[in-house]
Amino acid sequence: MASPSNEERFRALYERHHPAIIAYFVRRIGSQDAADAADDVFAVAWRRFEKIPEEDETLRWLYGVAHNVLANRRRGERRSNRLLARLGNQRQPDLLGPEPQVLRNLEGQHVVEVLGSMRPDDQELVLLSYWEGLSHSEIGQLLGCSKSAVDAR
Repeated sequence: MASPSNEERFRALYERHHPAIIAYFVRRIGSQDAADAADDVFAVAWRRFEKIPEEDETLRWLYGVAHNVLANRRRGERRSNRLLARLGNQRQPDLLGPEPQVLRNLEGQHVVEVLGSMRPDDQELVLLSYWEGLSHSEIGQLLGCSKSAVDAR
């Protein structure tokens, strides 16, 4: 169990970064599941609290956890879809889950269509760059590839 000082530090971390993590998930899976996914991120952060890097690296570390949470959720959804397909129920996966307000906007629709045509790894790269504001170097660190690889994609 964490000491009171760790609890206070975690509470401050949560309050500071929770909105960014929620926004990360809303843009990827929609608002219905964003809070649950963010809870998963902060549960990992609590368990690994002593390993969280210093403040200027904290949000990037949380984005890395969020990326892994999202990958786990997508794998789980694919497994569920395969099982449902075997049972005769052909449900299509909702990988992006865009918000209705974005769909009302023609430009937003075009962005969603373009993102939907991309591989999931490339979607993540674009979202990290344009919506999360990470540099190519930061994205490379997060995704485990070089800045040059990010530049090329």
